Amino acid sequence: MGWGGIPGIFESDYRRREEWDKPAEELRKLLTDDEYESARASTPNAHFTSPMVISAIWAGLQRMGLGKGAQVLEPAMGVGHFFGMQPESMQGHRTGVELDAITARIAKKLYPDSTIFQKGFEETPLPDNYFDAVVGNVPFGDYAVHDPSMKRQFTRAIHDYFFAKSLEKTRPGGVMALITSRYTMDKENDAIRKHLAEHADLLGAIRLPNTAFKGNAGTEVTTDILFLRKRAPGAHPSGESWQHLETIDSPDGPIAVNEYFARHPEMMLGKMKLEGTMYRGAEPTLEGQLTPALLNRAVEALPKGAY
Repeated sequence: MGWGGIPGIFESDYRRREEWDKPAEELRKLLTDDEYESARASTPNAHFTSPMVISAIWAGLQRMGLGKGAQVLEPAMGVGHFFGMQPESMQGHRTGVELDAITARIAKKLYPDSTIFQKGFEETPLPDNYFDAVVGNVPFGDYAVHDPSMKRQFTRAIHDYFFAKSLEKTRPGGVMALITSRYTMDKENDAIRKHLAEHADLLGAIRLPNTAFKGNAGTEVTTDILFLRKRAPGAHPSGESWQHLETIDSPDGPIAVNEYFARHPEMMLGKMKLEGTMYRGAEPTLEGQLTPALLNRAVEALPKGAY
């Protein structure tokens, strides 16, 4: 559940499609002004994650050794599908953060045994170096977050911010399993990768086809699941090298991708290609159809017992 699947319901009268008129009027009557603005503001990122993908993330964490009693944080939880699909054998105390007021209230009703904050991640009072695991689907977009406690280079893009802040909250030896757009891995500016690599080891990554979220979120975007383990202070780096880009061949020409995927093409569950229009330059994307078998194969390639 999320408002991101129906952004058209918040369009102004002259821009709104006719079929949205009646639902939009009813919604406006049902919500207070604050609730309406909160819901409308959440539409860029309030997307429901596929149960298949959520199951794969928990399977990956289970393979790495995360067990019962773990302290788990989800920093952009929606109504809590990650909590709902967490295997019983792994359950401990769960903490969730959700900006939208109505969505957070639903999550509190569904998971009364969890600690759920109705706040922005930047405003939530959470201890550093505390959580055994941070999971979820981070918001992604080219807009900034206001958090004076964080270096400005990590607050300029919301997905970078969620990674940097999640790293602070993870305890040494703990793991982060987060879904993000391919730009975390593939963008030329390596500041966030460099920062993460200074404090954590990349255990593995899985690139999902651009259709993986279409049925649930109504959007086509190439996404990655990143598995990172926070290092103890003074510990030597291990894991995969992933700061730089390399060029791979495709039927449409050379494409720059993260060096990790250049070394492990089997962790890209489809074929990279360039896609564009007459108005937009060619954009790298991963084409393919996501299946449980493909996801399971990728999860089984993750390092066992790495937690």
